[in-house]
Amino acid sequence: MKIALLLMTAAVLVTGCSEPKADAEKMKQALALVDSGSYQEGLTQLEEMAKASPNDQALKLTLVAAHMKYGHFYMFNDTLSPKEKYPNALKHYRAVLKLDPNVKEAQDNAKQIEDIYAMMGRPVPEV
Repeated sequence: MKIALLLMTAAVLVTGCSEPKADAEKMKQALALVDSGSYQEGLTQLEEMAKASPNDQALKLTLVAAHMKYGHFYMFNDTLSPKEKYPNALKHYRAVLKLDPNVKEAQDNAKQIEDIYAMMGRPVPEV
């Protein structure tokens, strides 16, 4: 136990990073909630972890995956009306792009939604 603590302390000193990493097991559990359809609950847990560890790359990737899944839920859900599906999907695709502007699928889906609004002559929601 003492050796592990010393190694962790040494790693922090060597890398110059004092920020704690998010708990991998908690991330896994939150992503499992998203996978099971409890999107908001899982995202809420992940976003809380991100407040404590904003530079954790594994957590960032997990948040990207969760927002993509939630965006897809709205985008490809034929039971929802366009008024419900498109603004909500766009919100999550934009959240992905805020975390990582290079996610091509989020770029393409956000653009498709924006084009749909343009074709209808409606303003794109500022979600």
